[in-house]
Amino acid sequence: MRAVGEADVIPVMGAESTPVWRDWEQAWEQALYGPGGFVRSGQPPAAHFRTSVHVGGLLAEAVVELLGRVDTALGHPATVDLVDLGAGGGELLAGVVERLPTGLRSRVQPLAVDLRSAPDGWSLPWATAMPDRLHGLVVAHEWLDALACPVVVEVDGVLRRVQVATGGPERDGSERAGPAADGAARAWWRRWGGGSRGEVGLPRDTAWSAVLSHVVAGAAVAVDYGVVRPADTLAAYRHGRQAPPVPDGSCDLTAHVHWPSVAARGGRLVTQAEALTRLGVSAGVPDPDGWGWLLHAERSGQLAELSDPSGLGGFGWLLAERGGARRLLG
Repeated sequence: MRAVGEADVIPVMGAESTPVWRDWEQAWEQALYGPGGFVRSGQPPAAHFRTSVHVGGLLAEAVVELLGRVDTALGHPATVDLVDLGAGGGELLAGVVERLPTGLRSRVQPLAVDLRSAPDGWSLPWATAMPDRLHGLVVAHEWLDALACPVVVEVDGVLRRVQVATGGPERDGSERAGPAADGAARAWWRRWGGGSRGEVGLPRDTAWSAVLSHVVAGAAVAVDYGVVRPADTLAAYRHGRQAPPVPDGSCDLTAHVHWPSVAARGGRLVTQAEALTRLGVSAGVPDPDGWGWLLHAERSGQLAELSDPSGLGGFGWLLAERGGARRLLG
């Protein structure tokens, strides 16, 4: 990948060798969600990266506890919505439903929301958009990080949008500085202390506001990795390995969530390690009889991975409470 600079010029050798430059945000959106894009291709996320939903069932247990607290806060209504936004392979929602206590299971209305098609054999409701109004809990697990946003770079004091080559021979992620960023992007960059290059998180802020507008009563929680200052974090994953970020539809494109700006739209932020503790997730007490010790060891290992501050435990949980739900995490 070549560095971006004002003098970044590629000689034109003929039509067949002319690169096609696109704004990174547009190329990112198309590479993930356009026809033939990574998300639309139906590839399961688990084939490309490992995250909390793939570490046993402790995350599902945490969501069950959180949903129970929402249910109590709402006065145990006749129905409780449970939306898994950006459901991916559906592992989290399936795990939560499987672990629901009987009294709650009969009232919960689960829904997986994703642009992917439902996995083979899937039996729970699946949609491509959230309900207009819901009473319950929305879980957006690693959803925000996959929303495309502008990539900008400062060149001679001017904040410019970065372009990436999407055609011709330069399809290796080559970049160049494009036009000046608009006023909204510049204002966001200045407000949140952006440096020389990074991603403008305004589309994520707007998306989170839209999620909250659907929640009449209950809560929404976004679980993701993030930063507290804008930074250059654009990355790609393919077949379990990090790869150069190339918008060709062959890899998952992602960038860290800028938590302060998203939280300004609504919510309180804690780390995943803190959230699991506050929701009472533990390895339990080892049972000396039978295979109880093995189960305890397995849960201990899973909890250690989910709570590691340098890994998954450092993920943020942004919890926004709506319509009477209060202090759900204590």
